[in-house]
Amino acid sequence: MINPIQQNYIANASNVHKTDKETKETKTNEAQKTESSKASKIAEQIKNGTYELNLKATADAIADSLL
Repeated sequence: MINPIQQNYIANASNVHKTDKETKETKTNEAQKTESSKASKIAEQIKNGTYELNLKATADAIADSLL
């Protein structure tokens, strides 16, 4: 027989799982919005001809990815 303490633990554990899942979904949605916003800004700058490529940062990133 399950005592009330165990039942409460089981109920809380399932709520924590749901909360963790909701938190991950929220973080994912926020990251997607941020990336979309960044992409929109860059696309607008390219369209206007004002986008400036940082060659040093790009070269550093490529070099780091090869290591």
